[in-house]
Amino acid sequence: MKPPSNYKIRPTLDSVKESIFNVIGSKIKGANILDLFAGTGSLGIESLSRGCSVVYFVDRNFKSVRLIKYNIKGLKINDEKYKIIKSDVLKFLKFYKGLKWDVIFIDPPYKIKSDIMMKIFDVISEKKTIKSDTLIVYECFFKRVIEEEIKKLTLIKKSRLGDKKILYLSPF
Repeated sequence: MKPPSNYKIRPTLDSVKESIFNVIGSKIKGANILDLFAGTGSLGIESLSRGCSVVYFVDRNFKSVRLIKYNIKGLKINDEKYKIIKSDVLKFLKFYKGLKWDVIFIDPPYKIKSDIMMKIFDVISEKKTIKSDTLIVYECFFKRVIEEEIKKLTLIKKSRLGDKKILYLSPF
């Protein structure tokens, strides 16, 4: 996996990724995965390696999109198993009609404004593209106050690894 050339893209550390996949375990096999603020694509690519059905990578940063393409290219993954979308996450969520997601990874920039995250979670909880058992994995800075952002969701589990807080949420 090629790392980013600068630190504006914050890849999920291997220890954090391992912790996430230990929690969500068998939910990945055969699942439809949405990787928002995809960055390097590491969470979606790990999902592909664990047998998910399909991954949509969404990021508005051209460098991230190029990096995801590069990281997938070397893995010889069937191109029907993934889609890389250069888009603002909120716009994508508002206008997307299609697959229902089993797992949604959300790893936004640390400095993203709370009102944007609230809108993202509002759109997710109102859309027809989630299932009753969709799992949302939200990574954020450990000092971030998230109660207002996630008020329409159910907190299943919360953990902290280094400077990250990982929340496992349900839309119902």
